[in-house]
Amino acid sequence: MKVSKPLLAGIVVGLIVVFVVGANWYRGREAAVAESTATGNSALLERPYSPSLGPAGAPVTIVEFFDPECEACRAMYPIVKQVMSEFDGRVRLVIRYMPLHQNSEYAATLLEASRVQNKYWEFLEVVMFRQPEWASHSAPRPELLLTYAPLVSLDAEQLRVAMTDPQIRSRIQQDQSDGVTLGANRTPTFFINGKPLMQLGYAQLRAAVQAELP
Repeated sequence: MKVSKPLLAGIVVGLIVVFVVGANWYRGREAAVAESTATGNSALLERPYSPSLGPAGAPVTIVEFFDPECEACRAMYPIVKQVMSEFDGRVRLVIRYMPLHQNSEYAATLLEASRVQNKYWEFLEVVMFRQPEWASHSAPRPELLLTYAPLVSLDAEQLRVAMTDPQIRSRIQQDQSDGVTLGANRTPTFFINGKPLMQLGYAQLRAAVQAELP
C-alpha cells in the first residue's frame, strides 16, 4: 500500500514530537531525581576537604564535579569565572573530582598536591589553559603537568612529594563515590544550591545563580 506524502510527513512530524516530549520528560525526571538525591544527602555535595572559592556565607554555592582532562570542563571554566565575577561576593564555588579520562586522576592528584603550597587556584588556571597541550587526544603528554609548576611559583620537587600522600587518592575516590550517588555521570556536572544544572552554558548558569539569590 502506498502512503501519500502528506500522510508520511505527518507521521514523521508526529514521531519527532513524541521524541522531543519524551526527551524533555526524561530530562525533567532526571533533574528531579538528582535534586531529590542532593537534598536528601547534602553532605554528598561538599566534603570538609573540598577546595572552595568565595565567601563561606555566600547565598549561592556552585558545586562542580570536574575532570581536568575534560574539554567541556575547560569550555565552562571561563564561564564559571565570569558568573562568579558578576555576582562577586554572593557566589561560592566548590570543586569535586570526577576523573573519567585516562590522565585526569593524575592531573587531579597534582592539583590536590599544589594545595600544600597554597597554589591550588593558580595551578588550576595553568592546567586548564594548557589542557590542549598535555591532554591532546592524539598524543597526550601528562608529564608536562609537572613542568608547569614554576609558572605559578610551585616547587616541582615538593609537588612530586606531596602527590604521594595517600589521603589525596582517598579524597578523589570519595568525590567519585559521591558523584555517582548524586548522578554526576558526566563532566562537568553542576549543582546550584543543590539543584542540578541540566544544560551547560553562560545563560543557563547565570540564570540558575540569579534564581537562588534573595
